[in-house]
Amino acid sequence: MRIEPLTKTDVASAVQLAVRVLRVRPGDRGEQFASDITDDCRHMFVAKANGQVVAYGRVTKLAADEAGPETPAGYYLSGVLVEPALRRRGIALALTRARLRWVFARTDEVFYVAGADNIASLRLHAALGFREVKHFASERSAAGMDVLSRLARTAYPDIGPAHPA
Repeated sequence: MRIEPLTKTDVASAVQLAVRVLRVRPGDRGEQFASDITDDCRHMFVAKANGQVVAYGRVTKLAADEAGPETPAGYYLSGVLVEPALRRRGIALALTRARLRWVFARTDEVFYVAGADNIASLRLHAALGFREVKHFASERSAAGMDVLSRLARTAYPDIGPAHPA
């Protein structure tokens, strides 16, 4: 398993993963993902097995209030998706570490928003040093509540290797 930045040749495979796992239509995902390659305010990392994308994680720079009410401007981790048969193998952690390295090369803090009911994701990020900043009402989560968390570069100076063990 390799963790690497998304390339143009990976876009179709990443879209297929999203369509298959999330049961969504492709829509403009190909264009969105392709812009992660060229846009300085966003980036996408993929995990590949046998040349196919089996997971991805994104990071995006957002304006104030864009992630939710009264959320700060900054870089936000988002959009981790792992092939269900490959979950619980450290892939999401490896993707998160790769994204943290990318963000911390640009700024000193990063944010993350998750549904209050997304316990696995909240635990993963807490283990990396993210601290809850606030809870706010949201229609995106089944719980009706999202959690904003923050990680300062100084709170986690060594983010380790980008590849799962």
